[in-house]
Amino acid sequence: MSKRGLNIYKRKDGRWEGRIRRKDSADGRKKYHSVYGHNYREVREKMAALAAEQNSGVKSCALTVGELMEIWLRDKRQGWKESTYACYKQLIARHISGSIAERQAESFDSLSFRRYLDSIRKKSDGSKISAAYLNCIGTVIRQAFSYVAAEYQYKLPLLSGKQIKETEKRTELPADKDIEKLLQYLYANAEDSTCLGILLAYYTGIRIGELCALTWGDIDFDEGVLKISKNMQRVKDFGQADFETSIKIQTPKTATSKRHIPLPEVLLSLLREKRQSAGQYLIEGKRCAFAETRTVQYRFAAILKKCGIAHFKFHMLRHYFASLCIRRGCDVKSLSEILGHANIQITLNLYVHSTMQQKRLLMNKVFEAGVA
Repeated sequence: MSKRGLNIYKRKDGRWEGRIRRKDSADGRKKYHSVYGHNYREVREKMAALAAEQNSGVKSCALTVGELMEIWLRDKRQGWKESTYACYKQLIARHISGSIAERQAESFDSLSFRRYLDSIRKKSDGSKISAAYLNCIGTVIRQAFSYVAAEYQYKLPLLSGKQIKETEKRTELPADKDIEKLLQYLYANAEDSTCLGILLAYYTGIRIGELCALTWGDIDFDEGVLKISKNMQRVKDFGQADFETSIKIQTPKTATSKRHIPLPEVLLSLLREKRQSAGQYLIEGKRCAFAETRTVQYRFAAILKKCGIAHFKFHMLRHYFASLCIRRGCDVKSLSEILGHANIQITLNLYVHSTMQQKRLLMNKVFEAGVA
């Protein structure tokens, strides 16, 4: 057996084994616990958990997986936004029910955890849950187990499992000619609040929930700045028996999403022309003072159809904005702050797309002087 620190060995059968000294030996002789895993890291984590258990006086856990998840939801709810709680509650109701909810949490080890994730990946209609959503389910279960183990000093397994990767889908930006056609329509119909709102999204890259929550008071005309401090979202109300949904206006997606965005003069002059009272929503609704996100998405789709443009999602305006900024020389740090990202890596990985035109210009620039 090859040895690799911390009394951890790779066995001839391919498994890794770790040995940790027991502290409950009555006769004083050295005795050891052995733990096993598929790799070095898994064994090391199990050894750390076992050592913590021996040193902290943890107690046996009689909870089922379902009961454990409910405790996590109950305890953590006060620190979450309503939309976050609703998201986790719905995820648990859909995917952690039936036989898995009745399993004893103490016996739900890493192998059971991985088998469970494998079992739910394929849906009944033959399609698959996306890798991102499956990883989200796994993360929620791991967090719940870790929280309950630490908070209530229960003896619970340390769940491990690899993040599932999916083939990356290439995001196709709307064609420049289609954006030009859309802008012509929006400017021609700027008296309509929806068209004005879509123009604002094009020039700032804000999210649709942030756009729907905007009032005219969020625009500082003296400074020429748009203040993002709210987000609109439709959320399930779990206090009702039929789980009806309702519109919630809450803080933005993350702490960095609260931001001030300088407005370009071309947009600012148009907004000054259309300016309304501070408390009025920028995009108006027909039945109430505001238009919710689904309504704006429907209106956007209708506008694309009128313009003869192939359908693309509203969120693609955010992608297009980011890529256009990079194409025209904006530095990534400033762009990241305008978009409200926690770090520039998110901006680069998710929102900056290179076009064939950019690549062609780059290649011509590199070799314009010929062979070195």
